[in-house]
Amino acid sequence: MWTNSYTLEQTGEFLRDVRRAKGKRQDVFARELGVSHTTLSNLEQGKNTSTRTLELALQRLGLRLVIVPKSADVSVTEHED
Repeated sequence: MWTNSYTLEQTGEFLRDVRRAKGKRQDVFARELGVSHTTLSNLEQGKNTSTRTLELALQRLGLRLVIVPKSADVSVTEHED
């Protein structure tokens, strides 16, 4: 699963959608990350949170963050591990 995210709001929405698809409730996932429910909610709304929280959420959801220039011609091929 991957997406193009251009804003923090889009990134947060994507994280929320992946969390929900994995059947994780927000309060439970926040505890797994060691953050408050409010902090996770802020992350999912694209509000100011630490990059460490973003990194933890990505790791726990089995995601990678790839940053490329807007002008890059990129193709993505997903492989099962």
